[in-house]
This record gives sequence, structure tokens and C-alpha cells, in this order.
Amino acid sequence: MGAVLFVMFHSGCGAVMSSDEWNHFAFSASFSSVAAAATSRPAESIGISFGIGLLKEIYDQVHGSGFQSGDLCADLAGSVLGGVAAEICMEEFP
Repeated sequence: MGAVLFVMFHSGCGAVMSSDEWNHFAFSASFSSVAAAATSRPAESIGISFGIGLLKEIYDQVHGSGFQSGDLCADLAGSVLGGVAAEICMEEFP
């Protein structure tokens, strides 16, 4: 898993996503993986993490810089990655 992330960061993926989108991705992946490990429910942790990202974008629409679909996509990708990574680790190290 670490190798995949290393290749992504060094292959130019940073040019595709803004630093704000990377922040959304990293937060969602972190939150989802920690929640999945704490509750042993990866699917629910993915939903909760993505829901937090959605609420943040709704807040931005009402009070901030506006709704950004790229941020929401980064939230979804991070949420799924974090939940799946935690599930794989839970299977290997119960």
C-alpha cells in the first residue's frame, strides 16, 4: 500500500489535484481508517467520513468559498482508501 502511494506522489499526481484536494483526501483516508479500526466496521466508517466531507462542502456553499466537486471527489477517494486499507489490515492482523 505504501508503495502505491509513493508512486502516486512521485509520478505527477500532485499536478492533477490541488493541495486543498490532497488535504481532503488525506483527512478522509485518515479518519476512515481510524474509525474502521476503532469500530471494526469499515463500510460505516467510509460513509461517516464521506458524510463529514459532504457536510464541509455544504458549509462552504453557504458560508465560504462555494461547493467544490473536486474536494468532494477527493473526500470519497480518501474515505474508500482508508476504509479498505483498515479492512485489509484487520483481516491480516485480527
